[in-house]
Amino acid sequence: MLGSGDQVILREINRLNAHLPKRRVTLAEALEKPEVELANGGKHRFRRSELELLKSLLPPGEWGKLKLPIMIELDPRLGRGTARVRGSYECKVIAKLLGKEPAEELLLYRPELAQLRDRLSTVTEYCFVA
Repeated sequence: MLGSGDQVILREINRLNAHLPKRRVTLAEALEKPEVELANGGKHRFRRSELELLKSLLPPGEWGKLKLPIMIELDPRLGRGTARVRGSYECKVIAKLLGKEPAEELLLYRPELAQLRDRLSTVTEYCFVA
C-alpha cells in the first residue's frame, strides 16, 4: 500500500506527464498522419523533416516498429543530467544520430540530450518516472 507521500508524488508525476500521447504511433503511421492525440486532449504534430530523418535511418521494414514520440525518461535514480531511452528501434536511431553503440537501453547525458532535442524536438518527448 502506498503512503500518502507516495500518492502525492505519483499524482505530481501524472500531472507532469499530462503532455504525453494517449497512444504512441509508429513511424509508418506518422508518415501518413504526422500527429498524435495527447492525454490532456490536445494534439501534437511531428515535423515532417524529423520524420524524414528517422525514415532515412531505418530500412522500410522497420518503419512500423519505431514508436513515436521517442520517450526520453527522466528518472531521479539516474542522477542529475542523465536520461534513458528504451526500445530496440528507438535506441537504434538515437545511437546512429549520436554516434553511440546501439543497445536495448541507452543512457544519455546533458550534452547528448541537447544535441538530440536540437535535431529531433517534435519526435522526442521527456517523461518523468519514479
